[in-house]
Amino acid sequence: MRTRKSSLRMARKDLKVLFKDRGQLAVVFALPLLFSLLYGGIAAGRSDSESPGGEPGLVINAYLVNEDQGPYGAQVEDVLRGIRPLRLHASRSVDVADEKVADGQAAAAIIIPADFSARLDANQPVRVQLLKDPTQEAEAKAVAGILNEALTELSVMAEIQYGIRAVFEKTGALEDVAPEVARAAQAQTMGAIWTGVQEMRQNPAIAVESQNLAGEVTDISYGAAASAFFTPTFGTMFAFFLIGFMAESIVREKEAGSFRRLLAAPVHRGTIVAGKMLAFVGVVYLQMLLLFGVSNVLFGMPLGESPLGLLVLTLALALPATGLGLLLGSIARTSKQAGVIGMLLGFVLLLASGLLGLSPSFTGNQADLGLPTEGLQFYVSQLTPHVHAVDGYVKLVLEGAGVVDVLPNILILLGFGVAFFLIGVWRFKYE
Repeated sequence: MRTRKSSLRMARKDLKVLFKDRGQLAVVFALPLLFSLLYGGIAAGRSDSESPGGEPGLVINAYLVNEDQGPYGAQVEDVLRGIRPLRLHASRSVDVADEKVADGQAAAAIIIPADFSARLDANQPVRVQLLKDPTQEAEAKAVAGILNEALTELSVMAEIQYGIRAVFEKTGALEDVAPEVARAAQAQTMGAIWTGVQEMRQNPAIAVESQNLAGEVTDISYGAAASAFFTPTFGTMFAFFLIGFMAESIVREKEAGSFRRLLAAPVHRGTIVAGKMLAFVGVVYLQMLLLFGVSNVLFGMPLGESPLGLLVLTLALALPATGLGLLLGSIARTSKQAGVIGMLLGFVLLLASGLLGLSPSFTGNQADLGLPTEGLQFYVSQLTPHVHAVDGYVKLVLEGAGVVDVLPNILILLGFGVAFFLIGVWRFKYE
């Protein structure tokens, strides 16, 4: 009991010292909050922001060569022009469109053949050609997805219309009527059937919907999902910037002779180390509480379904950060050296993790972080606590994971923390 109280008193003392230094407070709390607000704001406005000219913030250039003179080719063109992220440029020449794609002026070129409508009318297979720019792979895939959706819809309509004509021809119901009356009857029948199709889509017999673990249907915006990546990333980044502050605090007390005086008091040596680590573990919790709370309020960032998971993962993150601070404080010779090396070490770990240059893609309620899965970069990133921490946070807040789901991340972070702590205690000198 006495040891625990002593550790708490030492932790309280270190927190008082930290909160008196405004410069340290700015780095520990203000900078991560600023970065999270900046990147979260950009992500939140990405999907609906528009330029002064009225164009969407995200623009994909594509060329369309419509060689078809029938109604279906015109329908495809109308649908594609109505999709706002897609900026469609018309061209009458396949060669010109191919050159534009080759020069990087467009992500893809869509070629509608001359017999497009005729073959659809005859219920025959027809091929639409898509030329892609390999240097704009993501944009080209987006164009392919948009085109596939448009053609699928059109193919269904064409098959229904072909079926209507086949039924009327076989029954002879419109054999003696004027052509315009026959077309009107076919159009009316098509309208009735298509209305029924749309109603079935709105109220399908078998419906599939995404739910979280509580059984609630979730609807997360791009900005909220992006904040769920950027907020833990910057929180983790600045948690490891505490390395320098903690190491500097340890060395400064050595230089002032504080540890020597503590050794003369009835205080266990482990109490001194525990008090230091406890104070900075508390700082990591305060960092994450501030960042997650602000991102949730401003950008609607989800907090997941497991508060316990967030608490345990944050503790697992704080231990390697403070353990590394203890390790650096045990080997640094001066307080200035400890602060400089700690700051550099924070940047080196962040760069090695590969998180700094990521542009994750979000699908539904999940995120593809885009981390490497093989090669040297993969193995280097796995040697940093950052990747495992951010991956765990994303699983918790976006995928509705629980403690068990992020247990591998927690155990890896604890492994880092125990290793740093043991080496730090082994090298620690109280004189």
